[in-house]
This record gives sequence, C-alpha cells and structure tokens, in this order.
Amino acid sequence: MFIKRNNIYLSYILLICTFLIWGSLYIVSKVALKDIPPFTLLMLRYVFSVIILGIISWRRGFIRIKKEHLKYFLFIGGIGYFGAIAFQLIGTRLIPASTSALVNSLNPVTIPICAAIFLHEKITFRKVICTLISLFGVYIILSSKEHHISSLGILSGLISVSLWSITAIVIRKIGNHYGSIQLALYGMCISLIFAIPASCIEICLTPWRLTSTAIISALYMAIVCTALAQTLWNKCLINLEASKCSMFYPLQTLFSAILGIIFLREVITSNFIIGAILISLGIILSVYNFPNANIKRL
Repeated sequence: MFIKRNNIYLSYILLICTFLIWGSLYIVSKVALKDIPPFTLLMLRYVFSVIILGIISWRRGFIRIKKEHLKYFLFIGGIGYFGAIAFQLIGTRLIPASTSALVNSLNPVTIPICAAIFLHEKITFRKVICTLISLFGVYIILSSKEHHISSLGILSGLISVSLWSITAIVIRKIGNHYGSIQLALYGMCISLIFAIPASCIEICLTPWRLTSTAIISALYMAIVCTALAQTLWNKCLINLEASKCSMFYPLQTLFSAILGIIFLREVITSNFIIGAILISLGIILSVYNFPNANIKRL
C-alpha cells in the first residue's frame, strides 16, 4: 500500500514535469516552424526520438507486440503520434503559441468523456468543477493578449485534441503490457510509416531551409519534448486514471506563459497572476483526497 501511494505521488510529479516540457514545446516549435514545414519537423522529431528510445530499449530488452494488440499500436502510431501531433504543429504554425497551448488545454474536457465511454471511468461533479476552474484560469491568462486568430489554425488544434484524447484511452488500455518507453518507441516507429512519405511530398511542394537554429530546435523537440515527455506521459497513464492525468493539461499553458516571460521578456500581468492561482487551485482540488467526501457521479 505504501509503495502504491508513493507511485501515485511520483506520477503527479512526473505529470508536472511533462507539462513543463510540453509548455516549452510551443515556443520552440514556433522557432523551428519558421524554417521547417510541419510534417518534415514531425518526421525529424520521431527519427531522433526513435534512435534514442531504441538504444534504451535495446539495453533493457524488447517486448514483442502481441498479435491482438497490433491494431491498438497502429491506432496509437497512425492516429495519435502522427495525426494528432501533425495537426498540433499545423495549428501552432498558423496561430500564436499561447493560443495553440490554450486549445490543447481542452484535453481535460475531452479525455474524461472518452475515458467514461471506453474505460468506464467515473465522471464526477468534482472533476467537472476542477476542469472548469482551471480552464477559466487559462482563459484569464490569455484574455489580455490580442491576436489575429486563424480559423484553420483553431480547427487544426481542435482536431489534434480530439485525436489525442482517444489515443490516451488506447494507451491506458494496453499500457501495463509494455511499459512507457516501449509504448512510445513502437508508436513513433509506426508514425514514421506515415510521416516519411508526408515529409517527402511536403519538401517537394514547400520552401524550407535547414538552419542551425532549426536543427537545435528539432533536436530539443525530439529528445526532450518527444522521447522524454511521451515516455513520462505514458508512465503516468499506466499508473493513474486517464481523466485525472488530463486535469494537469492547463499547466501546459501556464508554463508556456512563464517561459514566454523568461525568454521573450513578456510582462507579468494581473491576469497572469489570477489565472495561475485558478489553474493551481483546480489541479490541487482534483488530486486532493478529502476525508469522507461523498463524490457525486454524473
């Protein structure tokens, strides 16, 4: 019991680290996308990530994919790692990084719904309230900024959120059979089946240039934002409910704003402070176990 509780606490810490990394992803992606188009950037991320995760898995020993699980890995790789992330990059290219992060914060709304449908996880009144509090905090942070918003960029972000939410459910369904590292490795290998041809077509049709800044950005996205973060995310999905993991998504926007302040010298506003408090409150309430709490199921 003590070990299990420690694993849960560790999973919460790993979730915070994951969303700190993903918060930085939008800033770095914006830099890389100035020189490299979306599908090519996606392909480069996964090539580097597969090499790293492949070396780690080779040292530990590979787990063979069970025949009955092949369809799930095809879904994870094709729909999740390729489709969802490709639409995320397209959205990030068309709209401001902070807005893209805001759209992806809708995962706490979509993942619990998918988890309730496919995994029969409970949607409680408390989860709904905590999600709304956190998302309202995200809205307040970004409401002080004025952007020209691309409808296509928003649509791409929404498609990405929908695809990734379903993928999170599939990962949780088979996660205990493979472990977080090999789940990420196999998913990325399958995604390359789609990413490589898409990149070849894109390179022929889209102007691009391979600058040192773009290469460094792609390496960071591959090693830190993809290989490391996806592994941490998969590990958390194995140890925690998918709907509870999704409650941490608003941190992505919060960390993105913090990194923007640090590296882009943005000013801390009252909106940022109020929003940060609301986001933190929503997450704390979602994970804190109240004694003798009578939670209502919706």
